[in-house]
Amino acid sequence: MFNVMKIDRKQDLLWWRSIFNAVIILWTFTLSPSNAMPKPVCSHGGEVQSKVELFFGLAIPGGGKVDSAAWQEFLEQEVTSRFPDGLTVDQVEGQWQDAKTGKIIQESSRVVMIVYTASPEADKNIEEIREAYQSKFDQQSVMRLDEINCVRF
Repeated sequence: MFNVMKIDRKQDLLWWRSIFNAVIILWTFTLSPSNAMPKPVCSHGGEVQSKVELFFGLAIPGGGKVDSAAWQEFLEQEVTSRFPDGLTVDQVEGQWQDAKTGKIIQESSRVVMIVYTASPEADKNIEEIREAYQSKFDQQSVMRLDEINCVRF
């Protein structure tokens, strides 16, 4: 008379385990460091601002280096034009390991530090700077280092 459903405990357990795993995965990605970067609480009139440091190697693959005139031209045309409010440039010496040969490469570099108000447009500008340098000077990469800071002038 009644249609009795047979409950399969193993199948039921697997279903709940799948739901639990999906919740854990969603929770992990939602609260990952890139999405949950803590913002500082600024005191004494400080303002939360983003800071990016871009690392530009000066050695050109196949020989040569980016000279002062070429660097200055790139800085004016690609960086200053996108961030005219100000920036800082440091001359540094760096090193990295070539993935193909395992050799340690030492290289003169420039680091550009920009403090800015975070926005999709600012992020786009930063990525355009990196891409322009890589293309113009045949570079493998331009390292980007991001921070959030309290800034007061």
